[in-house]
Amino acid sequence: MSAHATPPASHAEEGAAEADLAQPFEGGLDGFTRDGFIAGWACRSGVIARHRVQVLWQNEVIGEAIADSYRRDLLQAGKGLGHCGFFARLRRPLPPGEHMFSLRIPHDAPAAAVEIGDLPPLLLPAAPERRAMLPASPRARESWSDDDILTHLAQFDLARQCQSMGCARFVDVVYRFILDRWADENALGLYPPILEKASLTPDAFFSIILTCDERKGSAKPVPSPFDYRFPFTSIAG
Repeated sequence: MSAHATPPASHAEEGAAEADLAQPFEGGLDGFTRDGFIAGWACRSGVIARHRVQVLWQNEVIGEAIADSYRRDLLQAGKGLGHCGFFARLRRPLPPGEHMFSLRIPHDAPAAAVEIGDLPPLLLPAAPERRAMLPASPRARESWSDDDILTHLAQFDLARQCQSMGCARFVDVVYRFILDRWADENALGLYPPILEKASLTPDAFFSIILTCDERKGSAKPVPSPFDYRFPFTSIAG
């Protein structure tokens, strides 16, 4: 369930660079939870940024949240590296039935706010037993797995990242991102030359480090796109 909206050309939304103004917002709502939340997502194509999202019902802000939660289905759909989900608590109960909503990305300047409309209606069941069958909102934030990342490497746009950084810098930041340490002299002597010669692709190099024994010995997930250790400033759009 999604729709698109393009913001005014003279403004940028919170958290995104002015250079990305041409990129449209997109988002959607997925349904209600049995504990009083509404689930959805919002992101901007190719832009790594948290977005504050307001859920509007009959022109009233009925819920608000930050769209930065990880969801595997959003990663599979190519949305914000999967880190653009949200659960907004409803500010008051809604009557049973079918409801129409829109999403708003607010801005300090009201004229620069972006609204995402044309969303499919959501049904709130009337029967208590039906409401009890709705999913619960998550109690803990989910993290992406190495397999999630490995399966969706195309979204990282690694060839462009390597070209932009240079091969030596690319090797260093991939080591830092995946292994939580900088590349050693052996790695810096081995990988940059073969990347420069195109004997090894950036995707293949990234896969080697992500599946190495050192990485397999770590129980920590790799940093999210909003962690200071995340090395890329943009992604495939």
